[in-house]
Amino acid sequence: MPIIKVITCDDHPLISTALKNALERDPEFHIVAQTDSGSKLMQILRKEPCHLLVLDFSMPGEMDGLALLSYVSRVYPDTRVAILTGTISSGMASQCLKNGALGLLRKSLDMDLIGTALKKVAQGRQYIDPGFQIEIRTADAAEAGLLKLSPRELTVIRLLVAGKSVTEIANQLNRSIKTISTQKQTAFEKLGIESEAELFRMAAERGTDLL
Repeated sequence: MPIIKVITCDDHPLISTALKNALERDPEFHIVAQTDSGSKLMQILRKEPCHLLVLDFSMPGEMDGLALLSYVSRVYPDTRVAILTGTISSGMASQCLKNGALGLLRKSLDMDLIGTALKKVAQGRQYIDPGFQIEIRTADAAEAGLLKLSPRELTVIRLLVAGKSVTEIANQLNRSIKTISTQKQTAFEKLGIESEAELFRMAAERGTDLL
């Protein structure tokens, strides 16, 4: 198989280092760049195309992992994307697959197994970590509502659950308060809720796996 050019995007230095060390032991992989933010990733992709992008799901800044996934799938359709994450709900896993991810891998997976999985993704074959498959098959009504959200609406909901106000979200995402308020309301309608109290209750019932 030709050399697989890889870019990794993860804001956790230990994960990035471990991934780099694991892949560099395999002569089929060549890491062309590593970065820790979405904005840097977009700059790198414009200059250095790759076969495979390994992307953290939870990214800080204006674009989180899902928004970045959607962007890469649209602008760089020949780049295979694998999501590397600590935890993810069945609804969010389904969102990732819907938005172009071919791989879903846990960060706790043995690094040698991650290398094997990434080769499958680079070949255009789907790989879903066995730890996620049961969750994906058991998506409930709340997660069905999450599947209807756009990447921007999902980002707003995730930040609301994290305790940020509409004003704080607008500042973080560099959007107007009116835009964030509209996205929040549209997301609430898709989720079948009417208030932040209901959103927090939904998150409390599902724990950290809601988003």
